[in-house]
Amino acid sequence: MDKRDAEIKEKLGSVKDTSAEVKQLEEQAKAIMKAARAEISAALNKMVKETTLEVEEKLAEGRKKVEAELAEALASLESQKEKTIVALDSQIAALSDDIVKKVLPI
Repeated sequence: MDKRDAEIKEKLGSVKDTSAEVKQLEEQAKAIMKAARAEISAALNKMVKETTLEVEEKLAEGRKKVEAELAEALASLESQKEKTIVALDSQIAALSDDIVKKVLPI
């Protein structure tokens, strides 16, 4: 009987020892998971920043290109406006000469 009690106590003792080891392993696993999550979060933040910078650079390039095209188009319109005004002035002069000739026959 004493032998059996000793065996049972020994088994119970080993179970208690194992539970402490399991707890320690669980804590290590939690620490590893926490570190992995932090590492993943940092990597994601870095990727987001890099992507944001890249997008902002491309937007700035596109904006400059559009602004240059707009400036060129405005300059072209202004040139066309001046040419049209010159053409209209010459047509107005010719029309007024025709009207004067028709109204005042010389």
